[in-house]
Amino acid sequence: MKSKILILLICIISEILYSQVLPVCIDGKFEDWTGAMMSYTDTHGDGSEIDFYEFTVSNDNDFLFIKLVIDHEIKFNTDNDIYLYLDTDNNSNTGYYVNDIGAELGWKFGGRYGYFNISNPPVNLYFSDIQLRSAPTVSNNIFEIAIGRNVLPDGTNSLFVGDTLKICFCDSSPNGDYMPNIGESFTYIFDNTYIPPPEPVLFEKTDALFIRLMTYNTLNSGLSDPARLPVFKRLITAVSPDIITFNECWYTSYQEAKNILDEILPLNNGSGWHAWKIDGSDITCTRYPVIDNWLILTDHRLSASLIDLPDEYEKDILVINAHLRCCDEDEIRQIEADAFASFILDAKTPGGIIDLPEGTPFVLSGDLNLVGLSQQLKTLTTGEIINTISFGNGGPLDWDNTDLKDLNCRQSDKRMSYTWRSDNSEYSPGRLDFAIFSNSTMKAEKAYTIQTEVMPQERIDLYGLQFDDTRTASDHFPMVTDFSLSLNSGFKENFTEILELDIFPNPATDNLQILFDLSENNYVCIKLIDISGKVLQKVIDENLSEGKYFLKINIEDFDSGICFFVLKTKSEIAVRKVIVLRR
Repeated sequence: MKSKILILLICIISEILYSQVLPVCIDGKFEDWTGAMMSYTDTHGDGSEIDFYEFTVSNDNDFLFIKLVIDHEIKFNTDNDIYLYLDTDNNSNTGYYVNDIGAELGWKFGGRYGYFNISNPPVNLYFSDIQLRSAPTVSNNIFEIAIGRNVLPDGTNSLFVGDTLKICFCDSSPNGDYMPNIGESFTYIFDNTYIPPPEPVLFEKTDALFIRLMTYNTLNSGLSDPARLPVFKRLITAVSPDIITFNECWYTSYQEAKNILDEILPLNNGSGWHAWKIDGSDITCTRYPVIDNWLILTDHRLSASLIDLPDEYEKDILVINAHLRCCDEDEIRQIEADAFASFILDAKTPGGIIDLPEGTPFVLSGDLNLVGLSQQLKTLTTGEIINTISFGNGGPLDWDNTDLKDLNCRQSDKRMSYTWRSDNSEYSPGRLDFAIFSNSTMKAEKAYTIQTEVMPQERIDLYGLQFDDTRTASDHFPMVTDFSLSLNSGFKENFTEILELDIFPNPATDNLQILFDLSENNYVCIKLIDISGKVLQKVIDENLSEGKYFLKINIEDFDSGICFFVLKTKSEIAVRKVIVLRR
């Protein structure tokens, strides 16, 4: 009798295991799925269409997390019969009966709909009703899923009524696989240990010499919509980019975009911002002049601009602005991806359409609509061309013959990486906006996506925004990246021509005192700039004779924070960080 009781206890303990809370970021990278989490490994080879391998479960304060592994690559949000069933009251006598559990929630991933089984008939659900998030957006054999813990699917009743639930996956195709296997069950208990929110990403640059790139799909010519234009102005001002790739500018002219930027981010260069519209949809805007432009593929939204960076930088930068074909158009997106790879390979090779100096940094930026087969993303990063007859043989795209870097960044205030969300759509939020770049010539120092609706109010106020700004502006969110680029050999923190450079006090309150020594007659430009590169004060811009110089600069009108002291001669430039403290 004792042995039977012991066996029963072992079975109960093995079925009901406790989780470890985990700060999972739904980004499709799976790097944060570590620790003693609860998982189930399925029998292999028992599925007709899809063979389930395993799933792992965790949670934080707001979400239930599930990582699903299957035998082959699929599109998760279309063309499959995978169901997720959750028995959220741990009662097999309520809900929809399947594999010995009573499921209050049933969700069909390939159909993009679900059911809340607390009434007859059940309540039809869409992703927004349960805060469903999943990644990656492209096809794969591993997916991570988040479902909100505090949702009311029917507007009244909670999805989760306690901390214990049962989980089951099912392939509803003929002779489809079950996980757990028929007759087995999997029980999960929420771990309510508090997890702090993610460290917010500060919008400001950490170095004035970083090149800030912003990509933004404006949703049907949003820059030309008087109702939405003030919102775009607030968001762009908060970011203060150097280069912007706008998408969906169907009825917006490049002159309109330039005028907006000249108004909200004026430049003291005589000509203001530079803007180009090459492909009929996309507008590339830059603080710096454009040397040349190319339409990469006729009748497609894929164009390139070679941007003339200031003398401080060793090379110019090539920016490819792309808005690839949407939705189920895998074949057309693959053609566009092949065309991009062919263009870059041509640019690296003498002769052809474009010849770039070796080591020129380049970045593909925009709404790439990668919602289908992963091959398109693979082509964009590795250079593997599928249509070799039209676009030639592929090859490594980076200058060092390695893959390009796909920058997968999270939102500034949330552990999510999706850049598109429309609660009125049948599609769940996804990562559609990208920055794919030459990792051998440039480094991503900071990257974030802005969704104001998830930001704390103090952060919203800090950047002069409003709660619903991103939701009002577009169904896409602005994505921001700061790149560091190689600087000319003359750029150094310690001077050779300028034998002595002292700045004091630092931190400073009212005045800065500058001492520098010129070893020969030289042109000297001295200015103070903020973290976005805006000139706060120009101190000197003239030819000076050899000798020692002492300057006293009044900074009483400066706000508290960080600014940069820049001293430039004919051949060198030095930058020093200065901290301003208000009394």
